[in-house]
Amino acid sequence: MSRIQILPDLLVNKIAAGEVIERPASIVKELVENALDAGSSNIIVTIEDGGKRLIRVVDDGIGMSAEDLRLAVTPHATSKITCEEDLFKIATLGFRGEALASIGAVSRLRITSRPRDQIEGNEIVISAKHLETAQAAGCRTGTSVEVRDLFFNVPARRKFMRATATEVGHINEQVARMALGHRSVGFELTNNQRTTHRLAADSSIRDRIGALYGADLADELIPIERDERGLRIEGYVAPPARSRSTASWQYVFLNGRYIRDRSVQHAIREAYRGLMEHQRFPVAFLFLTMDPELVDVNVHPCKLEVRWQNSQLVHSQVLSALRDKFLTSNLAPTLRAGENAPSSRFEFDPQKAADVRREAADYYKGLVPSPMGSPIQATYEGRDFGPTIGTRPGMRPSDIRSDVWDSMHGGGQPDQPETRLPADDMPTELPQIKGYRALQVHNSYLVAETSDGLVIIDQHALHERIMYERLKAQFTEGPLESQRLLMPETLTASATDMALLQEHEELLAKLGVEANAFGEDQIAVHSFPSLLKDIDAAAFMRDLLDRLGDQHTQTSTEEVIHEVLDMMSCKAAVKAGDALTTEEIAALIEQKGEIEKSSNCPHGRPTTLSLSVDELEKQFKRK
Repeated sequence: MSRIQILPDLLVNKIAAGEVIERPASIVKELVENALDAGSSNIIVTIEDGGKRLIRVVDDGIGMSAEDLRLAVTPHATSKITCEEDLFKIATLGFRGEALASIGAVSRLRITSRPRDQIEGNEIVISAKHLETAQAAGCRTGTSVEVRDLFFNVPARRKFMRATATEVGHINEQVARMALGHRSVGFELTNNQRTTHRLAADSSIRDRIGALYGADLADELIPIERDERGLRIEGYVAPPARSRSTASWQYVFLNGRYIRDRSVQHAIREAYRGLMEHQRFPVAFLFLTMDPELVDVNVHPCKLEVRWQNSQLVHSQVLSALRDKFLTSNLAPTLRAGENAPSSRFEFDPQKAADVRREAADYYKGLVPSPMGSPIQATYEGRDFGPTIGTRPGMRPSDIRSDVWDSMHGGGQPDQPETRLPADDMPTELPQIKGYRALQVHNSYLVAETSDGLVIIDQHALHERIMYERLKAQFTEGPLESQRLLMPETLTASATDMALLQEHEELLAKLGVEANAFGEDQIAVHSFPSLLKDIDAAAFMRDLLDRLGDQHTQTSTEEVIHEVLDMMSCKAAVKAGDALTTEEIAALIEQKGEIEKSSNCPHGRPTTLSLSVDELEKQFKRK
């Protein structure tokens, strides 16, 4: 008997469904694409139980006859291409003819449709690929597709579906993408009898962005327009101050199709180079239009990726369009009523530096070592560094040299009086901790002497690892300590954000965050982790929801927790550009030897570079 067998049609369709139908949102995408290709002016999407119980898409397009309806649910049947040449100039969203057949193989499918030139419609019902009903039916012009009990005959796939709130979030995102790419069409989304979106037809790009993602974002967007060398680019990008923690806020469309393209994403990132922090991502809504013959969209089962005939042209045009616009735009953050003034983490305030020096000098004068060498927890400018060097037995104010102090903190201000330590208390050597002695350079790195050479420490990376390990230990024991805000912080939220807030309510509570829906498109933050008391609660919450919703980086609860704790530690840690006191430097180095994995930050970047005396002597030709 031959080992190779022809698979049954139902199994073939189930396998195809696995490629096309990842989750309920995939079905919404396929059905809405069909509705758009049918020339619809209005599309209504209705879901129940996150799409697991019901997905219904109703349109007012051209409709299908009884014969077309029967053919539409068979594999690889389509009206959108007729020959091989059509594959090289695809102008429709759908074209493979496998969506309805794949959906019918894993659900109970019901379709009613009526062409515009007929007075009677038709209905067809399919359950697990089995045709149950095909008959005439009274219905309005257009097509209605109902998908019930998704994956009822594929228990393994149903078991791996996410929480209802997660699936609702993905459906919201799919509808938002379709609505952005087709602004001439009206959209309505209803979830469990509650309307989430109602978008009027013939909206402008800015209006639709405002309706989906908030008017405050839409108002700050910078218009982009360019039409050269066969590529038209239009849309909006946000100023650097509106950056997000993931790249999921980069919406790129080609001829109305939402795509993910590395070349375009790289061009966007390059345009913002030097304008925002590393590890932050721009917000962009770009719509590209070009001849379909110059791009191949048939390279991905879900039609998300494309292959350009000239990718360098696309990259250079997008990059030039953004850079040229930035040269003539005011990219400074705008202060709104009720918001804190934006501040740069690299900004140097001479007056503040002088005040800090005076406070530190007063502190040293009153410094008394703790009995029996027990550590005293110290906090500087809201940063918790743990045990400090000044609390070790025998430690005196004279152990800190004034010239080192001045070199590390910018020196004295000639026109301002400065408090100095008494002359007889001037130190003679650098503070030493566990064999180290250290100083800060460029307000970013710590150079420390070791027994066999020296090390260079990235202060942000090391403190981030320290904060991460501390947060992880606290999180394991119970909820993180939080504080109640005097006035709740509010932020504009999308339907996806609302779904994420509901899904991760328990996790947020354990992180010390209390937040809830405030109206239809606002989230109010009532309590916040004490460790992040100096952080903008609304901005942190926005980044947190972005991380929680980033499906490309998280596949398990453990990874979600790691991502969130990593983000919190990054926010709380000292930054590159922060001037540190001698005590802060000492506390960082002290704790380096007390934590696990101190050689790398939670992102995996090294915290420390080592250079031995032997290597130094080789560099200086002593050997």
